[in-house]
Parts: sequence; structure tokens; C-alpha cells
Amino acid sequence: MKRFILVVFGVFLVIFASYFFNSVAYAKGKLNKKMIAKEKIQAALKIGKSEFYSAKLGTNGFSCAKCHVDSIGTYIPKVGKVVRSLAGVAATFPRFNPKSHQVITLGERLNMCIVHALKGKPLSGQKLNELTLYVTYLSNGYRIKGYNTTPSPVFTKADRNPKTVQQALTLGKHYYDTPLGASSLSCDSCHPGGGAGVLGGKPTKPVIGHAVYYPTYKKWGKIITMQDQFNHCIYTGEEGFKKKIGSKVWKYLDLYVYSLSKGYKISVGK
Repeated sequence: MKRFILVVFGVFLVIFASYFFNSVAYAKGKLNKKMIAKEKIQAALKIGKSEFYSAKLGTNGFSCAKCHVDSIGTYIPKVGKVVRSLAGVAATFPRFNPKSHQVITLGERLNMCIVHALKGKPLSGQKLNELTLYVTYLSNGYRIKGYNTTPSPVFTKADRNPKTVQQALTLGKHYYDTPLGASSLSCDSCHPGGGAGVLGGKPTKPVIGHAVYYPTYKKWGKIITMQDQFNHCIYTGEEGFKKKIGSKVWKYLDLYVYSLSKGYKISVGK
């Protein structure tokens, strides 16, 4: 009997030790991933800041910092006015332009400045993402503005070519609810109503409030924007083909997803 008790106790110790050391290893692994991600983001912020202060983005000697250098804005003699600070600007993107009837992302707005104000060529890929990350970082602590309207409960043909903010949000929600790949899954399948869900037996994070962390770092895509995240999800989860960054589907989905984070404080690079 005594021997039996010793055997049982020994088995218990082995199981406990295995569980303990596996838990420690798992915790260390998660910590290491977070540390690596933070280091990558900090490195990208430095690159983005250097781009922000570089006159090489254009051809006329100007840089982003030349016009947007401090909290009160900068008076530019050539322009003849004070150009506002960029603090808080990221909290207003993406936005729907009621005149052009188009969704404009922060990256697109930065490229507009590079092309028109700096007389340079538009950025793309990692260079644009790094600059977008830095400019978004300048808005840390600001709440995403969003819109006071909500998507219509019924999607109609008129919503396919939005003329109003409500129609734009309705189209974005339509893309959120609709399977975009070969599977029957949609964004809403994994994140019902913008909340947490389940995919492949594993819990998924809620979309509501999640936009405040983008751009961010992911090991499969370096510094990514929300649209890069869409491409990853549709390719791995919905068995679909990746779409071009800036495509109509991604831009309206972008607008809707960011609207789900209205009121949440931007928190990138932390």
C-alpha cells in the first residue's frame, strides 16, 4: 500500500512539473513575441519619423515636418497661412468625402501631401505604412472620431455607389457581413456584431475597439495597416484571393471597421 501511494505521488509530481514548466515556457514565448513586436514597432517608428523629417520625399526642399512641426502649427510664408499640427488628425481617418463620394484613408491623405505639397512621388508598401504609423503615433491618446450616423438596417442597390456617410457605412457593413472568399465565412462569422467569436475552435478577438492599435506589427507582414489585416484574414480564413490595398471593398470595409472603434483612444507603438 505504501509503495502504491509513493507511485501515485511520483506520477502526480511528474504531471505537475510538466504542467508547470510548459506554462512557464508558454508565458515566456508570449512575452518574447510581445517584446519582438514592440522592438519592431519602435524601429519602424524611427524610420517613419525620419521620412517625416526628410526633404527627399519631394523635390522642392519641403518635408512633412516643414509644415507640421509643433502643436500650434507652423506659419508657411509661401502658403500664406498657418498649417495645423498633425496631433489628433489620425483620429479622423478613414473618412468619407461627401464631394468626391470616396473613402480616403490616412495613407492616401499623406500621399496627396507628398504629391501636391512636396512635389514628390506617392509612397507604397512598407515605406507608406511606416510613415502612416508615425503620423498615427502623433495622435496617441486621441479618441477615434467616427460618425454620428449608423449603417442602414437594409442594404439596397443605391448603397453600392454611396453618396452619403450612411450609405458608405452601409456598404462597409455589407462587405463585413458577406463571405468574400470560397468558404461560407465572413468577417461577421468570426467577429459577430464586431464582438469576439470562435474560429477553428479558437477564440477570436473583438473588432470593436481594435482599430486603435493599427498600423501595427505582425510577423507575417511586418508593419501592417487594417487593409493588410483584411488580406490576411480573407486569405487564411475565408479562402479568398488578396485584394489590392486601396481597392473599393477594402476602403469601405476599413471605414466601417474603424467606425466600430469610435470613442476609443488611439494607442499605437506601445
